[in-house]
Parts: sequence; structure tokens; C-alpha cells
Amino acid sequence: MSTTRNSQLEEDFFELICYMVTSARNLVSETPLYGPLRLVESVSRLIDIIQGLGLGSPRFQSIQREIEEGKNTVMESEEKFTAFLENLLMTLVSMMEERKEKSH
Repeated sequence: MSTTRNSQLEEDFFELICYMVTSARNLVSETPLYGPLRLVESVSRLIDIIQGLGLGSPRFQSIQREIEEGKNTVMESEEKFTAFLENLLMTLVSMMEERKEKSH
């Protein structure tokens, strides 16, 4: 990997780390639902980094798309946001099952 690419990768990871630590600090006094929101936002940002490395996949794109489409339901209601998280989790379970079936 080139020095420029390493430097950019380090910067991308540093930004994600800063986001996560700042989120952790702010969650002490924020609305409880912001914790799960910030976690799925971190996942989306990590997928951006992965894609920037050329390691993206349809699976990661699908996960990120689902996050981007559903994360703002936190502003609508706890029930909608919880349903979004449940659906996202079931998407991941399905992906894990598919992966397991392919390995056998």
C-alpha cells in the first residue's frame, strides 16, 4: 500500500475513532435511543472505509443501504426505530446463514 493511501486510511480510521469516542461521551446525557443510532452510524462509516479500500461487496452495500434508509426512524418513534433495528438484524442473520450454507 502506498504511503498516501496509508495516510488516508489512517485518517479515515482516526475520524471513525473520534466519532465513536465522542458518541460514547455524549451518550452519558443524551436520549437512550441515540446509542443504537450511533452504533449503526459507525457501521455505515466503517463500510465507507472498507469500500474505499476496494474491499466492498454487494453484502456491505446492502447493509449500508438498509442503515441509511432506516436510521432516521429514530426521530419518528421508538417503535419504528426498534423495528428498523430488528429488520437490520434479521438481514444480517440471513446473510450469515447464506454464508454458512455456502461453506458446506
